[in-house]
Amino acid sequence: MFKLAILVCCLSATVQSLCESPKWASSSFSTTDGFFHFQTTYIVEFSLQCANNIRDASFFAVVNGKVLQAAVSEETSKYQVSWQHEHPESGSQNFDVKIFDEEQLAAYKKAERSGEDVSTVKPLFTTTHSHAGVTKNSPIASETVITVILLAAVYFAVNAKSQLKP
Repeated sequence: MFKLAILVCCLSATVQSLCESPKWASSSFSTTDGFFHFQTTYIVEFSLQCANNIRDASFFAVVNGKVLQAAVSEETSKYQVSWQHEHPESGSQNFDVKIFDEEQLAAYKKAERSGEDVSTVKPLFTTTHSHAGVTKNSPIASETVITVILLAAVYFAVNAKSQLKP
């Protein structure tokens, strides 16, 4: 009887970690300034509501075949996934961010290990992040540089003229 009770507890804990009928919303951001940053950072934030109201579940993202764990904010109850690339790899592109719960991630990894098609494993949802690309422009506009040079030239001209007067 004791073994049966333990088995039931384990099964209920496993079932509780599955997200049923997910409702989600997401937003994303990425750095586009290559002048001040060493790498391009991508951030996808999402809120997730499961029909079975699971608590303390872990969620994961797969981005370009790389598995990332989603962090949860205690303040907002939103999940966040972030990753980085070097600037040369950060041209204008779209990233499909596939969100999995623990059971789906296990199925994804199993398919990956056995050489099966991982696209057969259905994620909870997929969101797309559109990255505009990276610019390495100087934060100082060329008009500002020209203005400073002209002001310096006028200053030196006025200063030189005042020294020529007897």
